[in-house]
Amino acid sequence: MVKKLEYSRENLRLLAFIIAKASSGSLFTKLLKDGGWTPESTASKEWQLAKKSKEEYLFEEFVKIAEQGRTDILDFVLEKVLEKDSIYFKRGEAGYKFPQPQFSALNRKLGKESIIPRKKNLKLFNERKLHPSVVFTSRRLFRDGYFTQGIFEACKLLNKQVQDYSRLTSDGKKLMLNALSVNNPLIKLNKMSNQSDKDEQEGFMHIFAGVMQGIRNPKGHELENLHDPIRALEYLGLISLLFRELDKAQKL
Repeated sequence: MVKKLEYSRENLRLLAFIIAKASSGSLFTKLLKDGGWTPESTASKEWQLAKKSKEEYLFEEFVKIAEQGRTDILDFVLEKVLEKDSIYFKRGEAGYKFPQPQFSALNRKLGKESIIPRKKNLKLFNERKLHPSVVFTSRRLFRDGYFTQGIFEACKLLNKQVQDYSRLTSDGKKLMLNALSVNNPLIKLNKMSNQSDKDEQEGFMHIFAGVMQGIRNPKGHELENLHDPIRALEYLGLISLLFRELDKAQKL
């Protein structure tokens, strides 16, 4: 059962922020009016005349509504936000977008565990037909919304497989540069019979090393708190390709 949202100042601020990002002035004033707020407060240019940002104007209106005990209006507004009702929100239009971290936070406050769309995540993951090693390390983590951890675990296994195939004990970027070296490769990705083969070997050597240095290792950049499943799948797709290159190398 979904909990009722406490209309605290913190939660009203959160609600105002989400609406301000996803709706125009004329639409959010319609939302307030349809919810039963007074016509004087919902004139189409009222917020512009107030010379305040959309967020600040909405927040102050929500506080007034709460102070008057009109939770019925706030309930109406909340319902339309959760539905992303197209009457009030410009989904998909330039400049208007539901801010996903804040929208997720709102759902969590309501106890909606469906904020992690497990079935949708699993469908997206399965459609990519990723390498079995990526499926092994990352499928469940991706399904449950732990995108960063899924990527990290796939990188760890890639690193281990390169260690096993090359019999080197080094790690990360150094391991990849040594194992896939053009001059003395311990893992050959092709027959190395011409310059094109050598160029391919060198190119993939840098990609392997780049994955270790730029994806597995970094802290504090976008991967540290990744919420976008499509972006996560792009990372996993790259790692999947490298596993397939290792498979090819073992068959040479």
